[in-house]
Amino acid sequence: MDTDRAEISVRIAVYPAGSDPEITEIAGADPRSATAKFTRTVMGKVRELGGEVPEEAVREVVENLIHAEYRGVVISVLDDGNVVRVSDRGPGIQNKERAVEFGFTGASSAALEEIRGVGAGLGMARTAAEKAGGALAVEDNIGGGTVVTISMVDTPRAVREEVPAARPAAPRYPGGVPRMNISERQQKVLITVLECGEVGPSTVADRLEISVSTAYRDLSVLEEHGLVQAHESGKRLISPLGEDVVEAIVSAWVK
Repeated sequence: MDTDRAEISVRIAVYPAGSDPEITEIAGADPRSATAKFTRTVMGKVRELGGEVPEEAVREVVENLIHAEYRGVVISVLDDGNVVRVSDRGPGIQNKERAVEFGFTGASSAALEEIRGVGAGLGMARTAAEKAGGALAVEDNIGGGTVVTISMVDTPRAVREEVPAARPAAPRYPGGVPRMNISERQQKVLITVLECGEVGPSTVADRLEISVSTAYRDLSVLEEHGLVQAHESGKRLISPLGEDVVEAIVSAWVK
């Protein structure tokens, strides 16, 4: 039995120099398997053309397609594999500058069950592209939806003019984010607080499949470090320092 049913499909268009475009349609059974399959296919085309677009950036942008419900997705591989453009016909992104910030997520509850959902997808993609010497641009698709372009070459003038680069804010910690003596599990708890916005021990326990008592202790440790703060409801919210620590954690995922 074929477990990779055609529930999610995208078109991949490859434009080799001096040759006709190659257009194929591939499908995946669910968001997790689709992300892996689509990324693997796109990166295969990038490498065939000798391109240098980083896999981490492609994977994060592809995973982010869940927000568009995979409507009208076309992934184009251009400029000898040095540009990957992902377009969709979803609802679009109103605030494009915030969309690449760590901790900003528009994921629904259903989406968060399917993807990591830490509010870092496009932020991670941009970080991966920039670390490799490239750039990431987000713009509106003609007729609705979004176009995300990962480029290892100069960003086109039209994209620069339409989506101006955000001016970086002055760092709160000029010497770098303070190192925190927290465990890997506590890092995951901190990320869960960020993605959910406001949580109690039971929510953390359910998401991470740990006991409620363990979740309570981990939240208490994070609060002692100033990474989360108690809300009047009794639940925890992430602090500004916590947001910066999560960004540092997630950035470390990008090799």
